[in-house]
Amino acid sequence: MNTHNRLLAAALAMALLLAGCRQPPAENPEEEPQPPQEETSAPSHTSITPEEGVLVLESLLGTEDEATGNLMSYGYEGTVTVDGTEYYNYRVSWLVDGSHLSYLTNYLVSLDGLTITESPSS
Repeated sequence: MNTHNRLLAAALAMALLLAGCRQPPAENPEEEPQPPQEETSAPSHTSITPEEGVLVLESLLGTEDEATGNLMSYGYEGTVTVDGTEYYNYRVSWLVDGSHLSYLTNYLVSLDGLTITESPSS
């Protein structure tokens, strides 16, 4: 699968993941309708969990390298802030010859799951 198709698949997977997180409000037919209230809180931003970030990377990079057959590994290492944006930081490795993990690079996934990039310090 080429990079363009992987990015498209990752975007689609993220959209489906975020859509699945939304739940319609519970309706109670016995309650009287209330007038709309003014919002006083800051707008909420949809965010993903570190575990969902792994799913984003798996949809983009896969679970197995096509060329070598090595299994991919994504290890969560905490959060980092780059240029004012907070990201989940993942150590990307692969299993070589079924015997040991070999480090490849780090990838960053924004907390909203919409930006995926290789770590600038990798």
